[in-house]
Amino acid sequence: MAHAGRPVARRFDTIHDPGLVERWTRLEESGCTTGFLSLDFARSMEDGLTPERPGAPLYIAIDDGQTGAPLMIVPLLADTVFGVQRLEFLDYGIVDYHFPLVDPKACTDPQSFAAMRQAFAAALPPHDILLFSKVIREYRGVPNPLWTDGRLIEIGEGASRIELDPDSLERAQRNHSVYPKMAKQRTRLEKLPGFEIVEATTACEIDQILGVMARQRRKRMSAQGIPDLFQDPAVFAHYRRLAMSGCKDGRVLLLGLRVGDTWLATSYCLCHQGVLTGVLCSLDEGPYRKHSPGLIATILEIEWGRRHGFALYDFGAGSYGYKDRFGGRHRVIKTLGVPATLRGAACLAACRARIALRLWLRHRPALARTVRRAKSLIAAAIGRGRDVQNGVGRRAWILLLGCPL
Repeated sequence: MAHAGRPVARRFDTIHDPGLVERWTRLEESGCTTGFLSLDFARSMEDGLTPERPGAPLYIAIDDGQTGAPLMIVPLLADTVFGVQRLEFLDYGIVDYHFPLVDPKACTDPQSFAAMRQAFAAALPPHDILLFSKVIREYRGVPNPLWTDGRLIEIGEGASRIELDPDSLERAQRNHSVYPKMAKQRTRLEKLPGFEIVEATTACEIDQILGVMARQRRKRMSAQGIPDLFQDPAVFAHYRRLAMSGCKDGRVLLLGLRVGDTWLATSYCLCHQGVLTGVLCSLDEGPYRKHSPGLIATILEIEWGRRHGFALYDFGAGSYGYKDRFGGRHRVIKTLGVPATLRGAACLAACRARIALRLWLRHRPALARTVRRAKSLIAAAIGRGRDVQNGVGRRAWILLLGCPL
């Protein structure tokens, strides 16, 4: 049924504004949103990440003009990079999907859907370009108002998720060999003295597993020449805050596998609105790697989600081959670029060129590693870099346009 009132847009400068909090809470309770836009997650981003980074948060809320009911909230970051005024999704590199908080009924009614998009566009402040790098078409069957045909750029990325109802999960387990293979590997590990699966609930367990995760990721990604935002102290603190408040009541799942004092793998999931989303993981490179503890950790997450009544397990963004082994359904991720000025058009052209280069380098991994190292050095030299190992500066893995290679 269509909403009777014409949508009205309002802008807020902080997530702590009581009016925005009230709207956010209502949409989070009765609407549709990803785990990356829970009120806790967004508050932690603004409080812990915004002070250390350029740009200012901006929140656009769309209300029904007659009833005042909230229809959509879009969190933005207004930033100027090399003289280009950009409006981006509030992300800081840790939000997998650019999907706003929305009222499902408004999104599925064609007139309301179109009116919401118009109200959002009209409420934007002056800018050169609107650039959302991780847009998905829909989330749990609800269309994304930010998905704009004709403005989207293929980036060769995606994500997958699996349904956790008994029939769907049984079909996936029957048709994909990873499930029985990991069951055998897990049996072998369980026979080892001192083997343990730890589900963190206490502050000590949380700090221990997160510390292991940071060390393992630093070692593994440094060897591959890949920067890791988890090494940024502010990002690490963000995930720690969420775990400290969420592990006890089921909003965060933090797991670790160990044999004695050796941690084999760790994993971190957001638990929100019936969806379990994997966001972080790590793996030890020692002798136990032959047992595939990282894949076992994924199986454990899926089993945890099924036991606790979750409808979906979401592997998060990233088109990695191992995800296809679990029988997930694919979701395409694209970049949305809408220039508002000639300067913005030039910026978009450069963004398209960088994406094309990244796709070309994907099939040339050795050259890609060389380019990443050179990019980090250039970014640091011009004062736009972040040494993610030491947490100094800003965004080492991003050059001019915020599109990581």
